[in-house]
Amino acid sequence: MRAGSTVLAVLVMMTAAAVMADDDPQKAAEEPVGGLAFADEVQVTVVNIDVYVRDRGGDPVTGLGPEDFRIFQNGVEMPVSNFAELNAEVIRHRVSEQAFRVPEKAAASSAEPEEELEIKPIFVVLFIDHENIETLDRNRVLRRVREFVTENLDEPVRMMVVSRTQSLKVLQPFTSESREVNGALRSMTMATGGREERETERQAIIKAMTDARNQDHGTTVNTQTGARMDMRQRVSTFAAEEAYSLRMTLDGLRQVIAMLSGIEGRKSIIYVSSGIPMEPGLGLMQDYAMTFGDQSILSLRGRYDGTRLFHELTSVATAQEVSLYSIDATGLNPLDGFEAESAYSRDPTASSLGSKNYQASLKYMAEATGGIAVVNTNDVSGGLMKITDDLYNYYSLGYPLSTSGQDRVHHIKVELTGDKKVDLRYRRRFVEKSFESRIQDRVFTSLVVDIDDDPMGLELTAEAPAAGSGEQWMIPFHVSFDLNTIALMPVGDELIGRVVLYVGARDEDGRSSEVQRQEHEIRLPKDDYLAAGKERFGLDFRLLLTEGRQRIAVGLMDPITRQAAYDRLVLGVP
Repeated sequence: MRAGSTVLAVLVMMTAAAVMADDDPQKAAEEPVGGLAFADEVQVTVVNIDVYVRDRGGDPVTGLGPEDFRIFQNGVEMPVSNFAELNAEVIRHRVSEQAFRVPEKAAASSAEPEEELEIKPIFVVLFIDHENIETLDRNRVLRRVREFVTENLDEPVRMMVVSRTQSLKVLQPFTSESREVNGALRSMTMATGGREERETERQAIIKAMTDARNQDHGTTVNTQTGARMDMRQRVSTFAAEEAYSLRMTLDGLRQVIAMLSGIEGRKSIIYVSSGIPMEPGLGLMQDYAMTFGDQSILSLRGRYDGTRLFHELTSVATAQEVSLYSIDATGLNPLDGFEAESAYSRDPTASSLGSKNYQASLKYMAEATGGIAVVNTNDVSGGLMKITDDLYNYYSLGYPLSTSGQDRVHHIKVELTGDKKVDLRYRRRFVEKSFESRIQDRVFTSLVVDIDDDPMGLELTAEAPAAGSGEQWMIPFHVSFDLNTIALMPVGDELIGRVVLYVGARDEDGRSSEVQRQEHEIRLPKDDYLAAGKERFGLDFRLLLTEGRQRIAVGLMDPITRQAAYDRLVLGVP
């Protein structure tokens, strides 16, 4: 279970009116009784890839047709079965013709691709990272971001605002009301995090090493071993603290990606910070090596290198079809030690490495997920305009895929035919998900976003809590549903079925549990079915929860018909 999880244990999980047995209902030759319409195992689906085609100036390239594109999956060329060129006018026209709402079910794949392209919602998360941004830079950038919200927040776009200080907080759930989103953005103008304190220490270390060089009147300082080791320890401590902050930052981004996992639509995160280090402490290590002529400190790079963590993050993002857009709020600043008002000079190699280190991560996250990095500018309006282009100007390509029913990663490559001088952006991987993986994703998403998909009449209720240890409470829950929505297989004189229950929880500080899975068997005599079918069937379970406001989400799956239903409950603990 995830560290800091709000759900500490799923202690008891049992059916209210059935017992487990060894019989396999799949062995029965008779047809099932009851249940919803069967969702057949899909053999062919359509994989949709959004492709952004831009000229060398960054402007959208229009007028291309399906014959201009080639798609490769795992190195094998695939036929382009679906094609559409989208822009703001087309999207809004089609939205006005649709009875637009958030899809209630995961998009059902069919053997025949649809001729008419459905315009799905566009979900945009504005992630303001107070732990890695300086206050003045943040407030300057947020003014432009609010303008971006005002100009673009209309159907089919939905925006959410999250912030991170010591923990992740959802300040505004998804909405199409720009006033609500901008209100959440204005509310954070006084928030502070740890970046400014770390930056103060970083500058103090740089100044101390610069002073040492100036006192020695040379580029290499031959100071006594004790002073040199003290400075080495300061650099190592700074790198360790920065590495810890980096892990917490990437964990916050992973949480947001997980929130989006069960949503059907185009999904993106706009991450606003003053940059995060790809290699924590790198600039200071280079400074130390140049100052003291001690290259051994560079061995610390491997200890704190965050490259693997960024790779894991972008892999998760592409698996959930989430594009990352990054905005560097620092602006166009000179290298450390080269400002006009600077009282000290710094080695230019170390200064350059330090500056690039904070931007390399922003560029990597964007490039690996098909997004854009807005860096090296005091006015982010131009970058936000490019993000706007991505919302509305793209090509939707589709190709048929024979599904395996399992979780599989497919590598994607898109090319243009002929010699066209353009830039292409798109997600480089497509993750084929099993039915159960999609259900787990939707349960986790419903911890933050309401998902209205309940063909089984699911109802989740909580009962009186019992005190646990410390600030923990044992809460009994009851999930009931219409029994006639579950398929039961005749086996002898009995009817037997199975359901799979998924449970997750999230507290008001943003800590979420892993989604728990439990299988249960339903068994009753054939002669009792008509009477039992008029009743509701129930499952009981208990959760050990911490004090405060908690959101509980459940999903119920019938593995025979491959149908699922979802419900959620918000309660105060105790």
